[in-house]
Amino acid sequence: MSIVDRKKNDILKEESLNKSFLSAKLNELNIECKIFKDDFYCDSFNYFPISKKLETFKELFSWQTDNPIEHFYSEQFFEYLKKNIEKFKIIKNSFILGSSPGDNYFTNLIYFLPRIFFNNQDEIRLCIHRNLSNKFRKFILEICNNLNKKLSFVYLDDDFYFFKDCLIPQFISLENSNKILNHFVNTSEKNQKKLKIYISRQNTDYRNVVNEDDLIKLLKSKGYRIIDPNAFNIIEQISFFSNAEVVISPTGSNLANIIFCKPGTKIVEIAPAFKEKYEFNLSKRYQILSKINGLEHSIINADTVKTKKHSVLAKKYINKKVLEESSYYSDLIVRINNFNNF
Repeated sequence: MSIVDRKKNDILKEESLNKSFLSAKLNELNIECKIFKDDFYCDSFNYFPISKKLETFKELFSWQTDNPIEHFYSEQFFEYLKKNIEKFKIIKNSFILGSSPGDNYFTNLIYFLPRIFFNNQDEIRLCIHRNLSNKFRKFILEICNNLNKKLSFVYLDDDFYFFKDCLIPQFISLENSNKILNHFVNTSEKNQKKLKIYISRQNTDYRNVVNEDDLIKLLKSKGYRIIDPNAFNIIEQISFFSNAEVVISPTGSNLANIIFCKPGTKIVEIAPAFKEKYEFNLSKRYQILSKINGLEHSIINADTVKTKKHSVLAKKYINKKVLEESSYYSDLIVRINNFNNF
């Protein structure tokens, strides 16, 4: 016996399997979402449900392009499951939204959050990772309050769980996530003055601009507003992006907010020169979002310097070798003269 993957066609054809799935639809956007409603095993990292019959649904629940889920089909994992299956903590009657264990804003906003809009319950027990920031929790609470839903959180640790009579929604494509978030969350104002903004990464653990004071001096002279995301709640951050005509920022998760920018907005991403194969998806992330949203995306390459320290979460969830060698986890030095010419 081993873990078996079932296709979407199997769900449609087999009545017994089909009964384990609900179909939700946002009619105004014409977007559908399959929701697995059953007893299942699932971890708090991949959020990849495995039914009691040891069936999985890769087409619905595979979302991490740089972290494939093939290991779930290995003999080693199967032995782990058999050995520990009776020890898993049980969670009942909950909706598994999930969140990044490393509290990555891009992942939380783009991959996890849009799925909450397919829940039609008036009262929700919502499963998220314990590491999700208070700021993002308040954001979810505000959304549910606007939808007239009563919400309570169930906190997950780094572990496997047995979810009994629970619901887990499929993951949504980037294009559809973009449509959903703009429909329900975007705070754009028609007559708002257009902004030119620079997003600072001060007080972060890596990709700080070492000579940011010189860069800010230059940008202020050209009418830019300097935004430190730490000083604003998420709705306020979204408002800055939705009313911007130019956004300049070091590469990082706060650039996920460009999905709220109006078509034609200029996005200038300050990024290191990537050299490792595994950095490819990270290097293209905001170019892809810009293309989906009709934005004018440019990259200014910066020099890199080793960061002095990494956060506890980074050390816990990112491979040590990657932290040490990847340009993505270094600090940045902007060449001011080149930037001024640009």
